[in-house]
Amino acid sequence: MKKTLKIGDKVWWRGGFGSEPAKLATVEMIEITGGYKYGEQVDEVSWSEVYDRNVVVCFSDYDHWAYGEQIKRIR
Repeated sequence: MKKTLKIGDKVWWRGGFGSEPAKLATVEMIEITGGYKYGEQVDEVSWSEVYDRNVVVCFSDYDHWAYGEQIKRIR
């Protein structure tokens, strides 16, 4: 199983802060925030770090961003 989330990866994303149905989305940007508003932009991050608001991602196929808690890896 893949252990890192990378730019260009497809993920399941739930908009509306996790309340909407899941959509397939392509990751365009990853930022490790540690729960703060801004953080460090990276090209990849371990999936073990993708939880709550520790990570923020932006999508290339939607004009949206999401917290780590709103995305799931495709299995």
